[in-house]
Amino acid sequence: MKKYKRIIFHIIILFTVIILTGCEMKEVFGEGPVVPVTVTPTPSADKQFRIVDSGPNYGGSLILPASGEIDSLNPYFTKNRHVIYIASFIYESLFVNSGENDIEPWLVADWDHEGFLTWEFTLKENVTFHGGQEFTAYDVRHTLRVIENSDSPFYYTDILNDIEEFEIISRMRFIIKLKKPDTSFIKKLVFPILSQSAEFQNQDIVSGTGPFCFEGMDEITVSLKKNDNWWYEGLPYFDSVIFRIMPENKIIDAFQNNEIDIAFVKNIDFSKLRYRTNLEYQVYPDNEFNLLYVNPKSLFGKENRQEALFRYIAYRIHDINLEEVQYFEQYGGGFINADEFRDELINSGLQWNRDKKVFIENGRALSTLYVLVPERDMQKLHTANFIVNILEDVGIPAAIRTNTPQNVIRAIRNGNYDLSPVTQELKPWESLDDALRRMQDELGYGKEHSYILPLYRNQQATLFKNYIRGEKKSSFWNPYYGFHAWYMPLFERGE
Repeated sequence: MKKYKRIIFHIIILFTVIILTGCEMKEVFGEGPVVPVTVTPTPSADKQFRIVDSGPNYGGSLILPASGEIDSLNPYFTKNRHVIYIASFIYESLFVNSGENDIEPWLVADWDHEGFLTWEFTLKENVTFHGGQEFTAYDVRHTLRVIENSDSPFYYTDILNDIEEFEIISRMRFIIKLKKPDTSFIKKLVFPILSQSAEFQNQDIVSGTGPFCFEGMDEITVSLKKNDNWWYEGLPYFDSVIFRIMPENKIIDAFQNNEIDIAFVKNIDFSKLRYRTNLEYQVYPDNEFNLLYVNPKSLFGKENRQEALFRYIAYRIHDINLEEVQYFEQYGGGFINADEFRDELINSGLQWNRDKKVFIENGRALSTLYVLVPERDMQKLHTANFIVNILEDVGIPAAIRTNTPQNVIRAIRNGNYDLSPVTQELKPWESLDDALRRMQDELGYGKEHSYILPLYRNQQATLFKNYIRGEKKSSFWNPYYGFHAWYMPLFERGE
């Protein structure tokens, strides 16, 4: 009997467990809203601090990368782009690049123009150089004279050739009269202002009006300290900025090892960065853009054929399949597909042999069209392969021809090519259209037909550690835009 009681007791316990379990299941799989389960991971031993951001905080050091030879901190002598980045913390300009195609006043309080020919500027008051001298219109005039004797690749050094007259109205006002109207003149006024007491030949000039002053440098660092007398009240927040000099290919490693606060990357899939919780990033076009040169004396030298080629390439441009580039399909005009392109070529005077699927000109099949490329230039070879493939899709025989970079340049200048993908550098003061006109003049192609098709522009990104707070708006010419208002929040020790 006791044996049966023990069995009954165990059965009762079993049913109780099942009923309780059933209640729990009903809560999980019931008809009410599903509440996601949050798994809280155990904090790792090295997470001993947490960020507490209650707003801007004074103090700390911003640690940034610099590469190449620090040949001179005088911005008009250096050929190193990273030195220009350093100089942007020390010197200031009348206007600044605040984005890819954006410009805003900086040391200028007000300006006006008459027909883009006569420009009047009023400077900001209470701006001083690090040595204590007052900033005036005389410093602007002096800097223009310095630029005239500079061969800097970073500033428009021909600016005095465009100026008819520079007239100082008062210590804070001046007028510039140009030789001809220039709608984008203020884009050229982004050069650093030097004190009139600074001699041009002094390559060690390191005194500007900026938020940071030069403190010292050695083989591995350039140190800047806060300018306590900066004209922008209450700023900057950081006490110092330290540039660590390293090879460019070591920058990303230094960033990942927490040796620097900011880094630059290119030629990666930027979309993967969105999953990184310890950083912020901004993607923007760099200063190199890629084009296709067309020989005016080649098959596509005729205007109607050149236009048709550009429209067809624009239609197929995304088939290049390059990651993280900015395509310029808008420069091709209205898109046409392969059949429409073939029809345009027929209308231009070529005959189409439907049986053999080849084009005929003057009774003979077209000769092979050669796309000239520098050897071992992988991106251009990739582009050339794209051009060859889309031409062969419509029945035009094409092939890639390689040579040394020097011989490719020579062949283009001498007209010994059919098509050639080319990389050019955009100047800080240029729009893409300005650059195209410049290249057209350099090639001597004249103004009627460009014979140059923009294809795409490479992109890069600035990476920021997530504890660097404040507005960030990077561009190639000004990746540190807004740095004067950046700050580092408080760190609170964890348990």
